[in-house]
Amino acid sequence: YESNDFFERDNLYINNQDGTFAEDLERQMPSISYSSMGVDMADINNDGWLDIYVTDMLPDDDHRLKTTGAFEGWDVYQAKLRNDYHHQFTRNTLQLNNANGTFSEIGQLAGVAKTDWSWSALIADFDLDGHKDIHVTNGMAADVTSQDYIAFLANNETQSSVMKGGKRVDFLGLVKAMSSTPLSDYAFRNNGDLTFANNAAGWGLDTKAFSNGAAYGDLNGDGALDLVVNNVNQEAFVYRNNARSLSKNRFLQVNLVGAGTNRFGIGAKVRLSGGGASFYQEMMPSRGFQSSVDYVLTFGLGQLDSVDSVTVEWPDGRVSAQTNVAANQRITVSQAGAAAAGAGAIGKVRRLLFTDVTDEAALGFVHRENAFVDFDRERLIPKMLSTEGPYMAVADVNGDGLSDAFIGGAKDQAGALLIQRPGGGFAATNQKLFEQDKISEDIGALFFDANGDGFPDLYVVSGGNEFSDLAPALEDRLYTNDGRGNFRKSVGSLPQSLTSGSRVTAADFDGDGDMDLFVGGRVVPGRYGLSPTSALLTNDGRGRFTDVTEAVAPGLAQVGMVTDALWQDVDKDRRVDLVLVGEWMPITVFRNIGGGKFTRMQLPGLEKSDGWWNRIVAGDFTGDGLTDFVVGNLGLDTRLRASERQPATMHVKDFDRNGFVEQIISYYNQGVSYPLVLRDDLIKALPYLKARYLNYKDYAGQTVNDIFPGKDLADAVFRKSHTFATTLVRNNGDGSFTLVPLPLEAQVAPVYGILASDFDGDNNMDLLLAGNFDGVKPEIGRMSAGYGLFLRGDGKGRFAPARAAESGFFVPGQARDIQRLRTKQGELYVVTRNNDRPLVFRTTTRAGQ
Repeated sequence: YESNDFFERDNLYINNQDGTFAEDLERQMPSISYSSMGVDMADINNDGWLDIYVTDMLPDDDHRLKTTGAFEGWDVYQAKLRNDYHHQFTRNTLQLNNANGTFSEIGQLAGVAKTDWSWSALIADFDLDGHKDIHVTNGMAADVTSQDYIAFLANNETQSSVMKGGKRVDFLGLVKAMSSTPLSDYAFRNNGDLTFANNAAGWGLDTKAFSNGAAYGDLNGDGALDLVVNNVNQEAFVYRNNARSLSKNRFLQVNLVGAGTNRFGIGAKVRLSGGGASFYQEMMPSRGFQSSVDYVLTFGLGQLDSVDSVTVEWPDGRVSAQTNVAANQRITVSQAGAAAAGAGAIGKVRRLLFTDVTDEAALGFVHRENAFVDFDRERLIPKMLSTEGPYMAVADVNGDGLSDAFIGGAKDQAGALLIQRPGGGFAATNQKLFEQDKISEDIGALFFDANGDGFPDLYVVSGGNEFSDLAPALEDRLYTNDGRGNFRKSVGSLPQSLTSGSRVTAADFDGDGDMDLFVGGRVVPGRYGLSPTSALLTNDGRGRFTDVTEAVAPGLAQVGMVTDALWQDVDKDRRVDLVLVGEWMPITVFRNIGGGKFTRMQLPGLEKSDGWWNRIVAGDFTGDGLTDFVVGNLGLDTRLRASERQPATMHVKDFDRNGFVEQIISYYNQGVSYPLVLRDDLIKALPYLKARYLNYKDYAGQTVNDIFPGKDLADAVFRKSHTFATTLVRNNGDGSFTLVPLPLEAQVAPVYGILASDFDGDNNMDLLLAGNFDGVKPEIGRMSAGYGLFLRGDGKGRFAPARAAESGFFVPGQARDIQRLRTKQGELYVVTRNNDRPLVFRTTTRAGQ
């Protein structure tokens, strides 16, 4: 791995094992650092695969961020992509090896993304607990990225002086005008769960300096790695590691003696196994930043007294092995006695649970997203809302016993009704009908019997953020089915509602024998953060619908930015209740009190469930006969943070009274809630604030109450989020619920698609998850660490993650939905993707048939 500073992207050279290398970074790593500095490779999660950590320059504290930080604008970022640059973001990156030729960038989830102007990165087990930690050096003798200093250089007087040259230029004065801020290094202790905590102060590594190179080695022979740090204009630091005296953790050191000229065994791979744990290192001493570490490999063993085996694979392919090796010693392994790698019994080929059958299924549809930049209209929104499709609806529309599907199109792309052929494959039908409505963006879709004739009709929700509010293209559509799969548009059946919607779901909520509807409002176009209109529609039995929301469900019409909904009898009174999730919304339940009327429920455990929810599914995941929920959220690999005590917040208001609302998003950093937006972006949106914040240092440390004092916030719409974790909502059976975050492997990206079923045939409910989202500004960064995830349920509410290399469920790109299709050959699982073709999977067990 080669790291490159500034906009030149890094390179990942894969060894072809023939003396040549192949550059393969873009395929394997969807996101990388922008100004890459130091780099190290090591196995951070003890799975036997090397992960990669790269340092960059993102400050950790708000003052440094607001005075030295700068991010590319969306247009510049996109222009670079069009000119063959990569997705690069100003932050440290931790590339988690997925064991299948791809990496997931999880630096923000892991808590190691922000270490200021950083240089060396060293991954080693400094506390000997069996999990490798990370040490980062940082500091720059002069704050050359100070935004106030850059503004000073750019002013007319300074520029005129420099242009004239000669003695008129006070170069020494220009240098002295730069501030100088020594920084303390970071020492991230590995928590053993893909996350880290900065323990530099606790470990005595927080001396402020301008540090760059660093190297580790056992200088005093006690089995713990000591540290040497190089500094600018200052003596080097030598840190003695006290891990052996402060804990009972054990170690094993391996000294390699190679053959021939490679006497240190560089390139050798060393594996330890014992006590149900495994450890892996490679002999590559040059690492970090312009430094070389100790040639003796030090393994922390935690509380293990011994390891069952030590295996060394030498560069020539031969292998040395020792068994039953005691801890707390240094052993020497010589290549001279190595044996040829075993060519014995070929291991049994593991059969993956899922098989990709996309080509065989031949759906014949590719989603093509239209070009629209939400940020051009709303400068301060955190994400796009014009790229949230496609959604998929499934039904047997022609009565042949096989599942057919409708997949929504983007703006200027017709949705597709795919009729399954008995012999396999699908054929698009009714395309002329859908072409007539391709101006609309299809967001939600539902097959249901609208007019009581027994045939599945099709409701399509129009949405997106491209249109103006109340644009005709936002009108939803109802297409009726003649029973043979032929559809026609039903005119006048729906009440006029020009709302940018999200989901539609059907139930006979008034008990009159026909299917009624809930239609969720997603966004007010151009006014992110305000509540669009959601609606309850009653059916007259003949397929004509009436909006009865205000009369039967007070508070529902403006409930929030709804993203998904389902009908479920939450209170066990044999009437279906309405369960809603949305962006900046709590998990919300409207209780059906009979007579087609609803009241909002206040359920214990859901009081602080506000999140950026995307999808909800129901099922008994705990084996107690009660209905639980799994809800897809933003995920935890993001710069934004949210918790019960420290929520992310947003104030929405037309602060400058120009007819357009602004959104001020804040999140907690080191115990204080600060605005996400940097000074320049805020002033572009609200120019009147420039007079108050002439300098960047004046803006640093300002809270939203400082920026908008007095009554400025009194009439602002206020939103909050207490969690970004994709979550199991466990039903406690007493009217209360408990939020249980899914494993961290499920938190690496936003989750949009969820499918619950017993996929492996063990009679327990499992989960398929898929997501990712690219439509975010560079200061937040592309959310692309997900590749699909199979979660194996144990029937008690616990889930074991199986990555794609172990399950076969591999979904790159921006997934939006997962649905099940019944075929003559068994069930298929279809994953729709934004701006891409769907992927199709089949299981290899009877449970998937």
